Amino acid sequence: MSVHIEEYRGYRVAIYSRNDHHAVITAPGGNAAMDFGIYWPRSTVVEGAAICLERAMALIDELTESVSEDR
Repeated sequence: MSVHIEEYRGYRVAIYSRNDHHAVITAPGGNAAMDFGIYWPRSTVVEGAAICLERAMALIDELTESVSEDR
């Protein structure tokens, strides 16, 4: 079960915690989790869920910047 769910730039970010924190990002208007391979936003328990959320937001910023540059 997710610890925290937040919307950022239309993307939905859910932070899950088991042994560490990891973010699941859903694109605007969708329900499927985006696959980032090795770049999946994570943080340790010591770093906390807020750091994981910051990393997810930074990844979304990179995605939206690269899309706007392509246009």
